[in-house]
Amino acid sequence: MILRIHDLNKEYGKNDSYQKVLDNISIEFKSGEFVCILGESGSGKSTFLNVIGGLDSNYDGSVTINNLNLKYIDIDNYRKENIGFIFQNFNLINSLSVIENIILPIDKYRISYKEKRKRAIELLKKLNIYNIRKKKINDLSGGQKQRVAIARALINNPSIILADEPTGALDEKNGESVLKILKEIHETGKLVIVVTHSKKVIDYSTRVINIKDGKIEYDKVLKETEYIKDDKDPVKENKVMYLINYGIRNLFNNLKRNFFIILASSIGIIGIILSMFLGGSVKQYISDLILEKSDPTVLSIVNDDINKYYDEEDIDKISDIKHVKKVYKEINYSASKIDYNNSEYNISFIDSFNKIDLEKGNDNGFVVNKTLYKKMGKNVLGKEICLSLIDNYRVIEFYIKVTGVSKNSNISLLDDSMHGYISYNKIEDIYKENDVLLKPNNISIKIDNKNNKNKVKNSLKKMKIKVTNNDDLFKELSSYLDIATFVLSMFSSLSLIVSTIMISIIINITVLERTKEIGILRSVGYTKKNIKYIFNSEGIILGVMVGLFSSSISSSIINVIRDVIKDKFNISISLNPNKYYIIGILISVLVTLLSSYFPSKKASKFDPVKSLKYE
Repeated sequence: MILRIHDLNKEYGKNDSYQKVLDNISIEFKSGEFVCILGESGSGKSTFLNVIGGLDSNYDGSVTINNLNLKYIDIDNYRKENIGFIFQNFNLINSLSVIENIILPIDKYRISYKEKRKRAIELLKKLNIYNIRKKKINDLSGGQKQRVAIARALINNPSIILADEPTGALDEKNGESVLKILKEIHETGKLVIVVTHSKKVIDYSTRVINIKDGKIEYDKVLKETEYIKDDKDPVKENKVMYLINYGIRNLFNNLKRNFFIILASSIGIIGIILSMFLGGSVKQYISDLILEKSDPTVLSIVNDDINKYYDEEDIDKISDIKHVKKVYKEINYSASKIDYNNSEYNISFIDSFNKIDLEKGNDNGFVVNKTLYKKMGKNVLGKEICLSLIDNYRVIEFYIKVTGVSKNSNISLLDDSMHGYISYNKIEDIYKENDVLLKPNNISIKIDNKNNKNKVKNSLKKMKIKVTNNDDLFKELSSYLDIATFVLSMFSSLSLIVSTIMISIIINITVLERTKEIGILRSVGYTKKNIKYIFNSEGIILGVMVGLFSSSISSSIINVIRDVIKDKFNISISLNPNKYYIIGILISVLVTLLSSYFPSKKASKFDPVKSLKYE
């Protein structure tokens, strides 16, 4: 490997603040050298190192590796494949373990974690720090931290080791030990460049360069080295798993903060899940009640005038319509009274029937519902009552036996009121006995096939008669329920909006807190896209956790709702809420992904050199 620098110039600022940091530097390095770059603080040493390492691309001149100009190649890939950085202040990530810090440069490689860990353990043994493998970074001494940093620089078997003041933060003994390690590394054929202001490094070097005011003051070869060709096989990245692993790791490292994010964000998701479940349950209940327990071939005429009655001519016209099989006459009374056993009972309404479900008895006489049955006393069955019906301001009074008790309809309004039934034919006979003409105020139509429903509707429409059936009723009720569910979900969504803003702010703060971590990642070969994807993946994983937490809480609440409704109303909710849990998870992922989009984009644009200096 040959590294050539030609006419390198680097400057900062403009006008009064203008400063030339590197001034027309031309130099060449090759594999196997141990280069010591000396110079006072501010002489341009670190800037020179950043340019060689691909962290700083804002310069004039050319830097080439094996005749490939750094300005025209993938600079992130160059760092990943060729550069190992060792910093004065170690630049380790405290939230990661020793092993995780070491394998950071190869964490995104398509190799197993077992193999990555094996490489890290080998380096720990080689650097005599195997015993610290389970320790936290904050529990390590300065010398141990620097050796971990060296292990991280070596894990990817780079061609070039760049060390910026590697002994500056160490005592004399540890400093000497680090220099011996660097000497051993260069003897394996790697190019080692150490930037320092300490002349102790010279004893280990094969070449010494002194930089003063941005220029090379002298370049002295202390020992000839043999050029060693360093070939490496490229390793493919695992573009998914390292994101998941890194994201999960960071979320658990900040578990307390993320728990409160999950708690706050879940409120809106829980509200949406419950709104959808309740709306869906009511729709299913109505569907079971109206559709499954009814005849789809029966149509009911819609009567806009409550005082309208139908005569035989109307019924004959309807009967003559094609596909009409039978016409049922119906009548109901909203005002009626029962006299029984020296007591009066005001009845909510009485319906005629063609067919009725009975709990007990028969339908030959008057059928009472359970509420009326309890009010009148259970011995009323088989007894005669005096029933008064109000029809067009006339009172039709007659005696009739109570012969049956109807089953509950599962509609609270009907079941809880006092309600009775008499067959239309029976009422018609009673009217004849009282010399009164009975006219129905409701008509139902039986058609030959449910597929002919629209044809019959169109024929009736021409006669200016509107009809409906249970399908139409269900559709209308469903539309109202959908609106109610939507409105409830919108109220829940308000908390989602607040959550989105809150998460975005927190992730922004997190990005600032992890500025140095971003710089470290960039220095070991992570690209701008990698950084963006890391924060996005954390957002997605956080979203999944919010969704799972919300689904768990919603499941508990739904079980309570089911028990309460079963106990209070004797209604069983059988709707499976799993699809709403999935929707909740998808919404939470979308919310957290949106929240992390701009912070992650911002993080990807951080300058790696400035990020490494951030405290």
